[in-house]
Formats: sequence, structure tokens, C-alpha cells
Amino acid sequence: MSGSPPVDLATTRRGEVDEALIRGHVVVVDASGVVIAAAGDPGAITTLRSCVKPLQALPFVRDAADELSVSDDELAVACASHNGEPTHVETVLRLLGRVGLAEPALSCGPQPPMDEESWRAILAQGGTPGRVHNNCSGKHAAMLAVCVVRGWPVDGYAAADHPLQRAIRQLMGGFGGVDLDAAPSGIDGCGLPTQGVPLSSLARMFAAATADAGFRRCQDAMAARPYLVAGRGRFDTALLAASGSVLTAKVGAAAVWVAVRRPSGPALAIKLEAGDGTALPAIALAALGGLGWLDDAAVADPRLAGFRHIALRNWAGAEVGGVAVARGWVERLAG
Repeated sequence: MSGSPPVDLATTRRGEVDEALIRGHVVVVDASGVVIAAAGDPGAITTLRSCVKPLQALPFVRDAADELSVSDDELAVACASHNGEPTHVETVLRLLGRVGLAEPALSCGPQPPMDEESWRAILAQGGTPGRVHNNCSGKHAAMLAVCVVRGWPVDGYAAADHPLQRAIRQLMGGFGGVDLDAAPSGIDGCGLPTQGVPLSSLARMFAAATADAGFRRCQDAMAARPYLVAGRGRFDTALLAASGSVLTAKVGAAAVWVAVRRPSGPALAIKLEAGDGTALPAIALAALGGLGWLDDAAVADPRLAGFRHIALRNWAGAEVGGVAVARGWVERLAG
């Protein structure tokens, strides 16, 4: 199946016109790396991006969380791609404060809040967005905490050759059955290293990690505090709120998304070819439904309705189209 072309996963329709075709790859993998089901190419290469934050948080969980007596809030924000809302900012600053650090220690660049209301509030006060508003600031704060507890250098913690980043690559590569030191690499939006791996390896990382007590602790925190994982209007928050006890999900930039069934897998990974994630929630929900990973209550949960049926609106706010999930691939995935 490796080398298979992308499949048509969805269509953007404007009125009666099919305006854009959304192609990509979907794969379901168990902890040993066996591909259980796929649509498209399981070997399609994707950067890891923010999908792997719950894995990148493992040194924090193992080495610092208990010593610092961190809360579920802080564990959840360590795994988050958050909106930069006040509750996210406060939680990140509290985590930094546990090790005597403040916002300037974060190496992620300043980013306007992803939440429009929070961004408007900063502008109204004459302020500017800071590093703490960056959607990755929770992960960076957790990494800094590990460095302080372990006695590793704080300066340069995001560099690929820093002992923390080497440890993270070893952990993730072990779960995924891939040598991340030998994988093609790049720099993520927040300045941390990222690697290019087959989509199946990304899914395997999550399926295998379910046997790790630290990862299960991250899963529990994400389920208990879904708002801190993303925030207002975000798909991962809605899905975790509806089904966090039975699955864990995390989005990454460039339209990559992963979910793992609790307690022991398998894991589902999705990559959209064009890197635009607008249709990703509808595609993910279709895949989860086809696999039977959502119970009746989750299927009917009103918090997910707007993600299942994604509307296309004009600047006046009128609905003029939407995303339609394509036929065929869901049945093939479930088959």
C-alpha cells in the first residue's frame, strides 16, 4: 500500500459548485506498527508539528511534575496548542513561576492570540502580544521546568543538540520505531526541532505510548482540562470534552492530526495534502465514526455539531456553502 496516491477526503462546496477538492492520507496503526486500515498512503511523509506535544511533555511528567507538585491544569497546558486566552496565559505563567522563571525565558516568538476576543482585548488596552500568548508557550514552559529540575542549561533549550531535545527524540523515536536522529529535520513554528516521518510512524508513536504511565497521565489531564488544551471554538477541546475518557486527540499545523483510542490504542493519523486544516474536523469525525470510536452520546453531542458540518460563510456572515466529506474512504477505513 506504500506509495499509494492521496484519496479524495472531502469537497468544499459553494452553493451548487464543487469549489475545492481536499485530498490526503488516513491510517490506523497498532502499537507494534501494524497498519490496521488506511486510505491513501500510510508511508506519506509528514512533519510531526504540534501533534506530538503530549509525547514531548513526557520528560516533564517523568522528571519534574511530581517534584514541582504541578496541577492537571499545568499538565494539560504542557500538551496544548492553546488560544492564548487569559486562562492559558495565567496557567503558563504559574508553571514558569514554579521554577523561578518568567516570560522572557520562553524562546517561542510572540504570537497574537488565536482567540479573536482575547486578541481584541490586548489591542483595546494598547498592548502587544507576547511570547506567553504563543500557542506553544505551555510546552516551552514545561521544557524549561525540566531543564531547571535536571540541572540542564536553560539557555538554548530549543536547540536540536540540547540534552532535552535529544531525550525527546529518543523517546518519540522509540515509540514510533523510527530513528529520529537520522530523519529529515526542520524547525517548527515555535523554534523547536521537528522531523519528517511516515504518517504510520506518527500513529504508532501514540499507540505505543499508551503503555507509558507518563503518557496516560497526560491523557488524564487533557481529558480533565480540555479547555486548556486548545480553547474557545477549537475542535480538540470539543472532542476531548465529549470523548476524552475514550480517546485522546491532538492537532498539528500543516493539517496533521492524530487520535489514539484509550486505553491501549490503536491510533489514527490524518494528513491533508495541501496543509489547510479547515476541513480537518469534519474528516476526523467521519473517520472516528466509521471506526466506531465515538459512542452515541458523542455522536449527538452539540459541541461537535459545528465541526461535523463546517459552514462556508461570506463576509456578511451568510452561509454560502460548506465542507462535504467524500464517499467511499470512510467505508474502506472501517471495512
